[in-house]
Amino acid sequence: MRRSILFPVLGLACLLATAVGGVALAGAATVPTKTVTITGTACPGHAEFCYKGGTVTVKPGTKVVWKNASVAPHTVTRCDVADCKVNGGTGKDPKLASGTINAGKTYSFTFHKTGTYRYYCKVHGYSLMHGVITVK
Repeated sequence: MRRSILFPVLGLACLLATAVGGVALAGAATVPTKTVTITGTACPGHAEFCYKGGTVTVKPGTKVVWKNASVAPHTVTRCDVADCKVNGGTGKDPKLASGTINAGKTYSFTFHKTGTYRYYCKVHGYSLMHGVITVK
């Protein structure tokens, strides 16, 4: 008789644990996200391409997504003095480097450490395409 009661009770306990877990997951915090659009239209100074919203301030833990809405390939690459004639900023997060972002594709990077992150497009050069992410 005890066995016949034990299994339904265990089953009910598992069901309740799953339901409670589901509620906890549903209430979990989402990662803040900021989108930067890579475009070839309405760029400052009539530039051929630019990062729209490319200079922004975000909080630590924010994921920045660069979306290539242009027809050309681009990159998001942290500056160094040799390539940009300016340093890459004061931020300590490593490896801000996208590789090629083709038309219609995205690249994302989550910033954890405060500071500035100066970046550019390796395809088009710093003088044409650059931006700054400030994390504070």
